[in-house]
Amino acid sequence: MATIKDIAKMSGVSTATVSRIINQRGGASKKTIKKVNAIIDELDYEPNFVAKTLSQQESNLIALLVPNLTNQFFAELVSRIEQAAALRGYHVYLCNSEDDRTKVEYYLKFMENIRVRGAIIDSLYVTERDLEALNRKGIVPLTIDRACFSHPYAAMSVDHVNGSYQATKYLIQQGRCSRLVFVSGPSAEKSSEDRYEGYMRAISEAGVRHVTKLYSDFSISGGYEAMRSLFRERSDFDGVVCSDDAIALGVLRAISDAGLKVPEDMRVIGYDNIDMSKYSVPRLSTVNQLPENIGDMVLDIFEQSSKAGSEPQKKMIDPHLVIRDTSQTRSV
Repeated sequence: MATIKDIAKMSGVSTATVSRIINQRGGASKKTIKKVNAIIDELDYEPNFVAKTLSQQESNLIALLVPNLTNQFFAELVSRIEQAAALRGYHVYLCNSEDDRTKVEYYLKFMENIRVRGAIIDSLYVTERDLEALNRKGIVPLTIDRACFSHPYAAMSVDHVNGSYQATKYLIQQGRCSRLVFVSGPSAEKSSEDRYEGYMRAISEAGVRHVTKLYSDFSISGGYEAMRSLFRERSDFDGVVCSDDAIALGVLRAISDAGLKVPEDMRVIGYDNIDMSKYSVPRLSTVNQLPENIGDMVLDIFEQSSKAGSEPQKKMIDPHLVIRDTSQTRSV
């Protein structure tokens, strides 16, 4: 792999001159710049981005830490943030933690070592102490979605309690469900617990029957296995509220395998409004928590919080229902 020293030697100039030309800082004649650039092209030289970042006073590199990329929700979230960041001149260093604290610690340390400008964090396994450590290093921390909202740093979250409350209320009132099941994400996972709280609030207000609460990971197979296990014991329910769309897609398949139809025999509603939810059969009713401009919203909070002397920004997003076929209403 070619280095700046190789380019300098072939060009007959100093490494400092080559560096200035690469970074477009002038200090060389047009003839020299043309010659150096020709050699750069010839050697197919790529600058060491990390080394460049370390040499600059202010980096344009932002770290984005997410739990996984297998769940379509996080893949869509990453895509929207990356697109917004690119338009503003930022590079995104993607960190896939796989909900593993060891990996989280590795990425947090790496963020410090390469001096990222900010850290956008969507993780249950990042503590307030972690955020303090980033802040001491001059890295602006911003937690989103699943991360805690109560810390003193920048944060953007979703009102999951209200989102699930509205979904459950809709199944009860419009879907005419009176015996409901809740399929949660992992035990003690905050967003799932918030959604369960909203579900129970709607159940309590309406005075309808809560049949049971099931646990799953946030995956299609997890939702399928949880529902299939329930069908071995009982089927005395007419509505299912799910913690996310991946779970809901698995639930739909399990209901079909049990010889039942949605929405005729049972109604289902998901949460997230991932792109796939529009194409399931029947199409999935769900809760949308990602505004179209979510990338710009995240970057706006980050940039406002990055300004000298400014207070860390906080924003709560209000989700809304997206009604399709699985809740026994007219498609939209």
